[in-house]
Amino acid sequence: MKKIVLILLCALSLFISCGKKEKGVMTIENKSSHVLDIEFAQNYSSEFIKLQPNDSISRSWDRYFHCIIEKPSTNILKRQQTKEKITIFDNDNLYSYMIINGVCPLKLLDGNQFILAQAVGVPAASIDIAQGNNPIKTFRPLSVKNIILSSDETFAIGSTTYKKIEKIGDDYFFNYEKNGKLETAQIKIIFASDYVVKITK
Repeated sequence: MKKIVLILLCALSLFISCGKKEKGVMTIENKSSHVLDIEFAQNYSSEFIKLQPNDSISRSWDRYFHCIIEKPSTNILKRQQTKEKITIFDNDNLYSYMIINGVCPLKLLDGNQFILAQAVGVPAASIDIAQGNNPIKTFRPLSVKNIILSSDETFAIGSTTYKKIEKIGDDYFFNYEKNGKLETAQIKIIFASDYVVKITK
């Protein structure tokens, strides 16, 4: 009889523990310099929140939740999370690169990738690259695929206008005038080491 009672108690305890629901309160604090567009999702529903710098909000949750930053790009942000709090900061873990430009004055474009940095938490739409050595900062590592060269600048030979920098397929080309004729050289982007990029022709 005692054995049967013990088995029933164990089964009841297991049933109660399996049906237990987690719940709590999560605080989200914005310590970045940006207005955050956040989606707070739980139980198949979502709340969209706009959180100003230095503001915070708290939300109750039941069973589970997801806190998704919709804007700005998470490339320029840093997130710290505990069981009860999510804190968003400006991303201060910047990468330092030396761009060695042996072609001509160039302009790197970000192309809405949120990779190029002016400073901590401040994205750059473009960075001018003079001939020679150019130190730059980025929010994410550079690669051949995410380096974009501006092709806005043009020049004329006679009545024909050419782009100074031209992209054909995945490759960039440098167009220039020599003795009244068009010359073209392929631009090579070489990662000489982890944080040194050579742009040559």
